[in-house]
Amino acid sequence: MHFEALLSLTNLAGFDDETKNRVVAQRGVPILSYAMFSDHERVRQAATEAMCNMVGNDEFMDYLVKPDNLRVWVAFSLDYEVNFGCARAALGGLAMAAYDINFAKALVASSNFDEFAKALMECGQLELMHRAFALFAGLIEHGGECRDALLNTGAGAFCEAYVTSYQDESKALNDFNFSSQERGLFSAVMGLAKEIARLLR
Repeated sequence: MHFEALLSLTNLAGFDDETKNRVVAQRGVPILSYAMFSDHERVRQAATEAMCNMVGNDEFMDYLVKPDNLRVWVAFSLDYEVNFGCARAALGGLAMAAYDINFAKALVASSNFDEFAKALMECGQLELMHRAFALFAGLIEHGGECRDALLNTGAGAFCEAYVTSYQDESKALNDFNFSSQERGLFSAVMGLAKEIARLLR
């Protein structure tokens, strides 16, 4: 029942700003945040997905940049071996929030930013790498301390090496025997890796 309700709320929260404001007015953010810690794996994932659709709402962004809350989202993003769906959702939410300078500064200032960035670069999961690279590209756009913090993680060198390793994309696609969906994702990851490598040179 909770899972189905959260799925419905996810759809509603993604509808428009007015709906996001109504969710906030009904104390939706703390309720959803609590649901993210459910013992039920699918409820955790659905709650995280619902929260992702709150990105862009001012009150939600204020919630997200608080250090304790940001640590939770980072931890969820790194928990892909236990709950991949939840990790994918959390990392997607962080990537969506990267446009916001206050969020970007809070993320790169967090104590485990280096570990977070390196773990995602090396995870080998295309869906997560796609979201991580989209997040990195957003951080680079802000320049200054955000770009410098990402550069210090070795992201530029990693992306250079990644692009070099799979320079022949068609060969890589055949070698890995990707599905049609994975082929599109691999191309998107490669495109982002090339852009990040170029911007961090």
